[in-house]
Amino acid sequence: MSSESSPSHPRLWEQRNPIVAGVLAWLIPGAGHLYQGRTFKAVLYFVCIMGLFVGGERMGEWYVVYHATPKGQRFPLSAGFAAQLAVGLPSLPALVQSRRAKHDNRSTYQLTAPLDAPFTGLLEAYGPGSGEARGVLKGQISLKSADSGGIADTRGTLTGTLDGKPVELTLGGEFQLGPPIGAGFGRPLEVAVVRDGTQHPMQTQVVKGTIPRSFWNAYAAPPEPRALDEVTRRLGRVFELAQVFTWVAGLLNLLAIWDCVQGPAYGFGDEAPPAPAEPAADPKAAVAAAAPAAATPELVSSTVATPGAPASRSG
Repeated sequence: MSSESSPSHPRLWEQRNPIVAGVLAWLIPGAGHLYQGRTFKAVLYFVCIMGLFVGGERMGEWYVVYHATPKGQRFPLSAGFAAQLAVGLPSLPALVQSRRAKHDNRSTYQLTAPLDAPFTGLLEAYGPGSGEARGVLKGQISLKSADSGGIADTRGTLTGTLDGKPVELTLGGEFQLGPPIGAGFGRPLEVAVVRDGTQHPMQTQVVKGTIPRSFWNAYAAPPEPRALDEVTRRLGRVFELAQVFTWVAGLLNLLAIWDCVQGPAYGFGDEAPPAPAEPAADPKAAVAAAAPAAATPELVSSTVATPGAPASRSG
């Protein structure tokens, strides 16, 4: 409930449409206060709430905010996403991304157009002498579909560095490109390395990593189960803390919306103190005041006999 303000503090939240202010405060933290002319609180709420929300997203590598109803749950929103939804506009794309991800969002095993993109990942090797071939890969990957004896194949090269040393790999054979829509700004990619004369005949090398995923396809999109498991395993408690940050941001925005519509809950801190209440009357004193005054003894000469004087008679 809002407090009564002193004449030096006009009730700005009552000078604007409270419904419009509340909707703005939900869509963008602080926007409702800015609409009311309460600039300091608008900046304070925006910085604090959005700082928590975006900070949590970055800590969780953008896998934290998404909408996916758990199996067997009758309520359409999970408790975590319901809290995130209170932040407003920054979380609303998750509803759209959830619908987009349900339609024709599958991994690709054959390219329909050439692919040329930056790559970050690992070179993994299996078989004899595989330990020497492993390392961190960074560079530019170029792939295209090729006809290999009537069978469509994926061929290309990766030029970059392996553990900081220049390397150029010839790629071909098994190929998989993750779904176009998914959490995180990296789209998973796996492709086999063509065996050369320096490898052991029984050794197999595979390039595993990611290429950039567009903001529209990545932001607030539901993650693939395998990718989510990998992120939670790698980040551990940091991922849980990232989730809490986004939940707290939503709960704080609920308080900000209430303040925007109803005004400050505890006033401004400089209101005049209430007048002191009069002390209650003492019951004994009240009884004494109501009782008749005690009679004072009087010397009545007619009733008091004087020695030697005759007694008076009535009648």
